[in-house]
Amino acid sequence: MTGQRSDHAHAHARCTYRQQNRGNQRSKGVCQLNQEEREFILEGGEGIYHLSWPQLNVEARVDRIRESHDHEVRAEVLFNSSRPTSGGHLRQGRIILTSPTSRKTMAKSLSDRDPEVDWDKVMEQLCIAVLQDFRTGSPVVQIDGQTNLAVQEKWLIEPIVQLRNPTLIYGPGSTGKSWFGQYIAVLADAGLSHGGFEVERSTALYLDWETDQTEIGSRVTMLRRGLGLEGQSHIWYKSMNAGLSNDIEAIRNVVVEKSVDLIIVDSIGSACMGEPESAEVVLRTFNALRSLGVSSVCIDHTNKEGVLFGSVYKYNSARQVFECKKDQQPDDNKIMLGLFHKKANNSKLRKDMGFEIGFGEDNVTITRRDVRDTALEVNLPILDRISNALRRGALTVEQLLDELYDPDEKKTISESHLRKELSIGTTRGIISKLRERNHEGKQLYGIPAREQTEWPI
Repeated sequence: MTGQRSDHAHAHARCTYRQQNRGNQRSKGVCQLNQEEREFILEGGEGIYHLSWPQLNVEARVDRIRESHDHEVRAEVLFNSSRPTSGGHLRQGRIILTSPTSRKTMAKSLSDRDPEVDWDKVMEQLCIAVLQDFRTGSPVVQIDGQTNLAVQEKWLIEPIVQLRNPTLIYGPGSTGKSWFGQYIAVLADAGLSHGGFEVERSTALYLDWETDQTEIGSRVTMLRRGLGLEGQSHIWYKSMNAGLSNDIEAIRNVVVEKSVDLIIVDSIGSACMGEPESAEVVLRTFNALRSLGVSSVCIDHTNKEGVLFGSVYKYNSARQVFECKKDQQPDDNKIMLGLFHKKANNSKLRKDMGFEIGFGEDNVTITRRDVRDTALEVNLPILDRISNALRRGALTVEQLLDELYDPDEKKTISESHLRKELSIGTTRGIISKLRERNHEGKQLYGIPAREQTEWPI
């Protein structure tokens, strides 16, 4: 949009933004101002801006914007030029956008490099345009209650990753969580529906606080070979050593430049870079992640009690939460990994999912397995365990108590608890109280003769 001004009017720009397919993230905006012959263009949003003055052959980048409690707005500014008298880098530094003195100081520094440009006007335009957009924030929109639900996209990877929302996967160390995160990144990059997941092709960014590029690159190669994928992948990788919120401008720049749709955070505990029990630290991290407007998978750990490590706001901030458990025998070249759905927003809780991670010499395969047929079965809800036991044949209460014995915990459930679950199951029609009894005259229980596949082959 172009606006005219008089010679003595203050330099001021009004910006309009074109929505792109990133939810409520403003990914691009254009602002133009005729100031004598000095037209400029403002692009960007969400704290990262690019300004250019075509007639001057000058451009600037503004990012790392912070507003203090006294409403001073500071930012980092980088100027470049393609002018014959001052080509290349001009100046970089932090300025106070709200301070006339700071503007004049930067203008004088630029004038020392190229005195032929009216840098006072350039700095005035830059500061006012960026301030106006930064303080305006996201536009106010009307919710009219007429959204066409039939056409609303909900999943990037169904049923585990929602569009533009975080998924949290947590568990003890060495359970295969990172392998699973890398598997998700490979599927998204290839647009490959596999293992019961319906996958939309998307650009993935792996943020790594745990290992290095060589290890992640090797793992991606092995996973792709296990899936039979050929050619090159296009997964982006960034090694991290600062907190996610501290480095959010650099990450946002990658998201915009590479058109990233999915971020893998490995791990969210390291990404917080602070006390994990602190609500402020956790909320700041998830707010920074949310500001990117993309889907994410956040990998996390458990504490010594086996529960999610740190503040409850990790659990509250995620839209989907899965607990990860494993079974691996000594000298086995495979891991049985189970994902147990603990929280769902805008969707139903899903059946627990099992995966076999097989390690070959130069490849890794991930195969969907039914948790009921693995040692992880003891982690299923009691009613599911009862149904699973009855799939193998009719049983009495006493026999079910033996079937439900947990060798790790060295205990079973109480008889009263079992009878309560049986009552719930019969009411729901998933367990049957059989007419016949066993040879001792005791009541037998079974399940209706029906089986449904829970996921596509």
